[in-house]
Amino acid sequence: MTYKIQISDVSPQSKSIINMLLALSKDYDFLKIVEEDEEYELTTEQEAELDRRYENFLKNPRNGKTWKEVKQNLIAV
Repeated sequence: MTYKIQISDVSPQSKSIINMLLALSKDYDFLKIVEEDEEYELTTEQEAELDRRYENFLKNPRNGKTWKEVKQNLIAV
């Protein structure tokens, strides 16, 4: 039998339980930490900025750079 437990890290007690389970999972192979969910919510300002950038892209698609170009510039730095 397998159990799935969802724990939110909003309180010191829940963080303590999460840390205990993480530590136990290192010593006991029957305990696996399957996933850690992170919830992200954009602010109104962030959503507006993304919308603005997307509209700019739609109007001027040739002004952007490809991922290959961006990556090459990052590697060169």
